[in-house]
Amino acid sequence: MSYFRPLITCVTLCVAGSFAFAQPPAAVSPIEYNVGGVVRDGRGNPLDNAEVALLSGGIIRLVVQSAANGQFTLGNFSAGKATLQIRHIGYEQLNMNINIGADRKPTFTEIVLEEVPQKLEEVLVKSDEKGRLREFAEHKAVPNNFGHYFDRSDIRKKNPTYASEMLRTVGGVQIQASSFGGNAVRIRGCRPLLWMDGQRIPGAELDEVARPSDIAGMEFYASNAGIPAEFMDRNNGACGIIVVWSKSQ
Repeated sequence: MSYFRPLITCVTLCVAGSFAFAQPPAAVSPIEYNVGGVVRDGRGNPLDNAEVALLSGGIIRLVVQSAANGQFTLGNFSAGKATLQIRHIGYEQLNMNINIGADRKPTFTEIVLEEVPQKLEEVLVKSDEKGRLREFAEHKAVPNNFGHYFDRSDIRKKNPTYASEMLRTVGGVQIQASSFGGNAVRIRGCRPLLWMDGQRIPGAELDEVARPSDIAGMEFYASNAGIPAEFMDRNNGACGIIVVWSKSQ
């Protein structure tokens, strides 16, 4: 019997050791790369207060403004393709495709904006109320309704970083930080339905699809009370709706 005991012990230890070595390795966090750059005009001068947005899959992930020296930093992101959208009053909007983490290095982008004749926003808004903003003006003019309305003058006064910040003063609305860089809007714990230029956008957050500088008018209804008939959804009474009218409609 004594001859077999060491063998049994060895077999037991070897089998136990094989299970220990067979365990999968710990997960490795994905490498992230810094994304930044500098914005200049056609003469090479730095442009401050340029609006730089990072878009991935058509969704706005983050919006920042360039500093006095024209430089901006968007932060760290996983490798992959994305789009930078750069805007500044008096300059032509530029959309630039980038490849984050190319050559396994930080992404630093030199951006040059071309000047265009400046348009007066007051003239645009005035004509909008007779054209594409006619519905917004009609909804706002309804007496004793339950809606909240924000036009370009309201947005200019608040100068928000994200469109959702316009709703902070509305009773019952919660504004929560979101992983995509903007905010999530909630009313009674659920997400309001979002309409953009008369089209419903299911499952989207306001800050994912609209920036303050894109908006000509915005309506918010906390429940079905007062909602215009064309936006009515009786299955969504507790969540309310957000209606956005864009400048580019």
